[in-house]
Amino acid sequence: MNHLRSLGNQLRSSILRYGVPIYEAKGEDIELCSSKAGETTQGSLQPNGHINLADTKRDGVPPNQDTAGTSSVWQAGWNVANCMQGIGMLSLPYMVKEGGLAALITMAVVLIIGNYTSKVLVYCLYEDQLNLESGEKPHLVRVRKTYADVADACYKSGGTVLNIMQIIDVIAVAALYLELAGSLMVDTFSMSGLSKLTWTVLCGVLLLPTIFFRHLTKISWLSCFAVLSLVIMFFSVVWYSLGKSIVWDITSVPAFNLQQYSVSASIILFNFGTQFIMPGVEDSMRNRAQFNRMVNCTYFITGVLNIAYALFAYLSFGLETKEFITYNMPLGPLQAAVSMLFVIKSLLSYPLMLFLIVNSVDSMKLSFLPPCSGATPDRMPPAWAMIFRALLVLFTLFLAVVVPHFTLLMGVTGSLTSPWLDFIFPCLFYLKLKRKSLAWWEVVINWVIVGVGLVGGVVGLIYSMKALVNAYAEDFS
Repeated sequence: MNHLRSLGNQLRSSILRYGVPIYEAKGEDIELCSSKAGETTQGSLQPNGHINLADTKRDGVPPNQDTAGTSSVWQAGWNVANCMQGIGMLSLPYMVKEGGLAALITMAVVLIIGNYTSKVLVYCLYEDQLNLESGEKPHLVRVRKTYADVADACYKSGGTVLNIMQIIDVIAVAALYLELAGSLMVDTFSMSGLSKLTWTVLCGVLLLPTIFFRHLTKISWLSCFAVLSLVIMFFSVVWYSLGKSIVWDITSVPAFNLQQYSVSASIILFNFGTQFIMPGVEDSMRNRAQFNRMVNCTYFITGVLNIAYALFAYLSFGLETKEFITYNMPLGPLQAAVSMLFVIKSLLSYPLMLFLIVNSVDSMKLSFLPPCSGATPDRMPPAWAMIFRALLVLFTLFLAVVVPHFTLLMGVTGSLTSPWLDFIFPCLFYLKLKRKSLAWWEVVINWVIVGVGLVGGVVGLIYSMKALVNAYAEDFS
């Protein structure tokens, strides 16, 4: 248990990650169509402001077009839900212990903001188009494909900066998944005699076949099983907690303490980030009309599960709540099951991280690096690209097992990148691209979110830097 406890103490102070806005259409229908006939779905912006993207089958657009997407609403939802359930899930009850009721409220607010910024970002992929000569109704055209395209449209070299930040962020999450899996395995199977290093390497080797996954539709099935394993873990903890409900005392929830709340809030703030995956998820959907509904449902269900799990687990263990909830589980089958379910979740989430890294590298269009993907999602990438993907897996494995205090180092990095990717950039881009059509209160809301992201990033950076400096100081003392 010492390996996992060490990792938990590090994670405590690190940042662990890791509607489309209401527009007034003034009573007129505004069509959504592609910039090239047949490339994207059509639909309308209704008078109530909600964007409705029409079904490709209904509008006669072949669903197998590259931009039409092949993912169902459920598959898109699995990918988003999987991305939302970061490494910090095991620490949510501990966050309640540290932050009290304010931590639960913060969790709900962060989920609401994340829902908003995700949809704002996708809306920035579209632009109004009006053909006065033909007398057509105004319609929206999907003129951008990725998060980086939106950044480029707003600022010179914005896409390059964003891709670099995203690559660093996602590589950190992927490596942390490997490190956590190794820690959980060595404690779950302590009788095997295998070290944390051995288990981490075995997990990395097990993940090498993930280099063959080429698009989100296939990855969504892994995300489905990852989310299901996490849900089972949630219910296992809640079931055990309900068995101890006779000792629950709601008054035991701590009162507000600024220092403890700051640690709790900074971790919660960046634990549900999905913004960097949203353009790809929306692009992969067969029926983009369901995007808003999918995001709303995913955030709502995930939020209810996480808040209930965090509260019930804390009420069961009170002030004895540990950094990782597995510490509180009784030794035996239940603790092993909870640990293994999270290991499964971590390993099944890894392919999604690898996909995001490859996509970000591809979108940078580096002159010295050929495309990392095939001509179409269904075509096998060239041999060199498969080697490149395998090297990415080995690189994340290297970070997980070699870099001293890697978790704390990535906590510092995450506090620098996550607030910008999840909160600040989507709102800044939205204000830049859509400012002329925004009401004053929408402008205020977006600037408030930018402020929240900046404050959270500074707080997280301070505590992460402090923990990292202390850890290295102990090494040299």
